[in-house]
Amino acid sequence: MVTEKYLLENLSCADCASQIENKIKSLPEVESAHLDFLTKVLTVKTAGFQELEHSIGNVVKSVEPDIRVRQISQVQITSHPAIPWILVTAAFGVLLLLSGKILKIPFEFRIFIYVTSYLLCSWKVLFNALVKIVNGKLLDEHFLMSTASLGAMFLGEYSEALAVMVLYEIGQFMENKAVDHSRHSIKSLLNLKPDIAHRVANSQTEDVPVSSIARHDEIAVLPGERIPLDGTIVSGESSLDTSALTGEALPQPVQAGSQVLSGSINLSGRLILKVTSTDSDSTVTRILKLTEEAAARKSRTERFITRFARKYTPAVILLAISLAVIMPVLTAGAYSVWLRRALIFLVISCPCALVISVPLTNYAAIGASARRGILLKGSNFIDALARATTFVYDKTGTLTTGKLAVSAVQPAPGIAVEKLAVAALTCEDSTTHPIARAVKAEFSSRYEPEQVLLHQEFHGRGIKVQTVSTVYYAGNLAFMQEWEVAGLPSEPEETCIYIAENNHCLGIITFADEIKDDFPAIVKSLRKMGIPKHIMLTGDHPGPAAKVSSLLGLNRFHARLLPEDKIKKLETIEQSQSAPVAFIGDGLNDAPVISRAEIGIAMGAIGNPAALEAADVVLMQDDPRQLQTAARVARQTQRIMWQNICFALTVKVAVMAAGTLGIATLWEAVIADVGVTLLTVFNSLRLLRGSCCY
Repeated sequence: MVTEKYLLENLSCADCASQIENKIKSLPEVESAHLDFLTKVLTVKTAGFQELEHSIGNVVKSVEPDIRVRQISQVQITSHPAIPWILVTAAFGVLLLLSGKILKIPFEFRIFIYVTSYLLCSWKVLFNALVKIVNGKLLDEHFLMSTASLGAMFLGEYSEALAVMVLYEIGQFMENKAVDHSRHSIKSLLNLKPDIAHRVANSQTEDVPVSSIARHDEIAVLPGERIPLDGTIVSGESSLDTSALTGEALPQPVQAGSQVLSGSINLSGRLILKVTSTDSDSTVTRILKLTEEAAARKSRTERFITRFARKYTPAVILLAISLAVIMPVLTAGAYSVWLRRALIFLVISCPCALVISVPLTNYAAIGASARRGILLKGSNFIDALARATTFVYDKTGTLTTGKLAVSAVQPAPGIAVEKLAVAALTCEDSTTHPIARAVKAEFSSRYEPEQVLLHQEFHGRGIKVQTVSTVYYAGNLAFMQEWEVAGLPSEPEETCIYIAENNHCLGIITFADEIKDDFPAIVKSLRKMGIPKHIMLTGDHPGPAAKVSSLLGLNRFHARLLPEDKIKKLETIEQSQSAPVAFIGDGLNDAPVISRAEIGIAMGAIGNPAALEAADVVLMQDDPRQLQTAARVARQTQRIMWQNICFALTVKVAVMAAGTLGIATLWEAVIADVGVTLLTVFNSLRLLRGSCCY
């Protein structure tokens, strides 16, 4: 299977983009296709059909003749904006019309001037309408505007016919500029990836494309530059601005040995890095790829508007025909009067405001969130998060800091503390679980682990290791009972592990953890937002779990859960709820549950490939406030979308009613249609400024 990408130059109609995507998907040689309206990039998966570009070009031309299809690899960026020739010819057309009205010339010649000026202003729209009629497509904006303006010409309203076309073209130009501005604004939020790197070899530095850098190469990063690839600092000290990745404004100090991520900005000293990733799998590349792919996952609202627009336009056209044909008979009015009113229906029925503003709102939310360290991997997840009423949390590393510390060492009678510590250190030395880190932090400076011949980890339960002279076990009470360990003391209320040698218990080590700052206030804030249910799932003991649940004010908790138990419990919770359920984990040990959840949210997932892949929403920082921000973004996105939908439909219905009563004119209909579209676009772009939801 081959993936090919094409740039659709001059794509400015969201409804046309949807039609193009659907038609290309139906091509027999195409496995799948996605057209991103904001980036104008068409991504197609195919078996390698040689004439694919020609087939795609035919499809595109049948929907929108102005669009030019080019393979991404063949596109050359130009800094010279295209001249809007239609506006140039329209200006001549307006001047010609004015001269015909001012000059005293014969009527026949004046009609010739009016027709010529009309053609100068409308040739592009008329041509596009004709091409689409030939391709069997009638119900689009070009057909509507052509019919309306030709109807006005037929009625002898030459100024109105010209005004319809001129205002329509000016409106299209302004809409395209507004959408292009939003495209550039959204892309600039994610401008994290430099193209050039300073490779260091044999004490010499040369500038090379980032794509040519291999793992273990050394590169230099100068002050003020963005780090192009993940790596480890070989020499130098500095501080990094990681706000573009994590949303964290405070600079992060780094030195030799520190791990650094691509996309960060080097603020002060010169750094030499040993590269640990290639251009294709660096942190910033993964983030950009996931953000670009997010547009392919459409929300329920977006799909609803697409279906609505298909039925809405034909319905309005039928009403317009009824006004022109039936109403003169019913009211004994003049056909010319009702024809004029029918033309207003045709002008105002264009659904551009609806089909542009909805995907634009979602894309703005995705882009603005990414700038603040929140990766929303699809507008469908924005929609689901906006409707969620239940949040389910993992405990360790999510609600608590996850930085466990040894609180007590309780050796069994006759067992020395040193023996217990060495056994625990031997079991936990090669693992990264928070308990293992706490054991190593406590004992590694005083004791040495024994040499391990065989290491077996039983996920969620314990560890068995075999050394040269013995076998050690570390794990929970159930794990010890499985191995028939003797001399097990009663289980304490705190988080703990049992340590055993062969079949005899050596003692217990207990641990303490702390709740993350601000989490109690975040839970209260989420409740005010409309998320009343908060549940904790943990493998910890009921005692510590009950304490955390009480301090946070959670609705309930479930303790002593193995990883597979968490999945089953989450499924039970989801089945009991009509609204989507979100699961929030720390991104390290919760990938299976995060992947299974309706909305999987990973906290503190920066640089964690498993979390980036598994989660639907990724919070780059280990900060509860980002969870609150993500929920606010989702809800504000929904509010803005429905504001746009209601505003557009209200204005259109009002103009239709005014046109039916003879109050509105064609001028006002065109201005209303263009104005509604521009206002909905600008309303959507409020998300980029961030003031409405952060």
